Amino acid sequence: MKKLLFAFLTLSFANLSFGQTLLTSIDLDLKKASSNHRALHAVNANNNEVFVFASDKDKLTAIKYNSFIFFKDSLSINRPDKDFEQIAGYSFNEEGTPEIYWIENNFKKIKSISFDLKTRKTAENLFEIPFEKEHILSSFSENNSFYIMTVSKTEDELKLYVFQDGKMKEKFLDFSEFKIVNAKNNPMKLWSVFDENPLEKIEIDELNSLVYATSKAKFYVLDDKIILTFDHTVSETQIFEINLENYKLEEKKIAQETLKSGAGKSNSYLSNGKLYQLKVNKNELLIAVKNYDSGELLNSFTTSKDEIIAHKNSPLFSQTGKQRQREFKNTKKFLERLEESNIGISVYEAQYNSFITIGGIRDVASTGGILLGIASGVGTVASGGSTVFMDDFMEGGSLQVNYFETHLDPKSQYFKKEQEILATDYVAQFLDQKKDISLASTFKFKDHYILGYYDTKEKKYVLRKFQDDFID
Repeated sequence: MKKLLFAFLTLSFANLSFGQTLLTSIDLDLKKASSNHRALHAVNANNNEVFVFASDKDKLTAIKYNSFIFFKDSLSINRPDKDFEQIAGYSFNEEGTPEIYWIENNFKKIKSISFDLKTRKTAENLFEIPFEKEHILSSFSENNSFYIMTVSKTEDELKLYVFQDGKMKEKFLDFSEFKIVNAKNNPMKLWSVFDENPLEKIEIDELNSLVYATSKAKFYVLDDKIILTFDHTVSETQIFEINLENYKLEEKKIAQETLKSGAGKSNSYLSNGKLYQLKVNKNELLIAVKNYDSGELLNSFTTSKDEIIAHKNSPLFSQTGKQRQREFKNTKKFLERLEESNIGISVYEAQYNSFITIGGIRDVASTGGILLGIASGVGTVASGGSTVFMDDFMEGGSLQVNYFETHLDPKSQYFKKEQEILATDYVAQFLDQKKDISLASTFKFKDHYILGYYDTKEKKYVLRKFQDDFID
């Protein structure tokens, strides 16, 4: 679940209707001040039951819905003391009992609270972790467990803290036998990779903003593994798979294609068994689609600065802050702008095709240069440090996004088609026009998105369903 970042990457549809359905609206009186309000959605991966946890300064309420999003039950207790400022994640035990995790700012104290709505009882546990020689990379909830991922400051080692059913396990991942090099092919420590390239979690089967995709260190969580991808060198994508059954490591490398015009920037994105690799300089743009398992090249698209990008389904857009989108005059101007940006490619698997965004982001407020480290902890507590909210960048006009969009079919062939109106377009417009909303966030549920928010006027917690509007 991520803070909404859709508006700056959506097209302007003149008559965009609300493609949404009201699922449920529950009375919930969150007392002032709103700065104390918190909310978290939790979905049980085993049975699709949905929970919402919402709190004000004094009270914490758990709301349970069944797999059809019908209200089932609720339970309110006293909120943890003020030292625990954020809800970082959740887990479920085998009986389906949810547990949420409150943290202090530095993550060194974590309080878990489990809610047994059958017995109307709750249970608390306190975990204290020193983190003396390690740096927190991310915290996340997947597969009914809550994880904290750290990197050692002294060893080539990752550590996963795994929380579930009132317990914590530590899993060590030794990278010392693998060779990690910098752009000059000199060995570098694992710690240095993340110091230079903040780690970003990519949500499987969801539309991930280009802001997240520009990170050169990403990870993806599947049912049985975590996949780390590094693109800090321009010659290859280095991949590490963490087996979540035995916590063993496996490495693979998939070479980047070369540009005819010389060196360039590169990045990649993993989706649906394919690795999409992007390479750019001011003279040339190259997109390669490869089989993730074998590294086999499935297709590639190359465009020089003097050519029209033949494989695009949108104009070449530039948007700064919340200003109106502008179009680049030609490919040359677009590539020159990408050379000044953090580049990335993002892929969303639509009904019959892959919807792809290619481009870059940069900070134009102060230096006018590349926006460094923006992906780290965006809109979350995952960074373990200060949180960067994208709304601040958009309102202040400091974030510039330069991009175009395209579609590929299941065989990775380009085809031209009308722009599909995605669920996130509907969400963006709904939030733009709907007032008296707070604590808004979305989560993927089955084949659609659900937007949850607190209606500050009606004093209700609302869940709405949004779907992609596919154009055949």
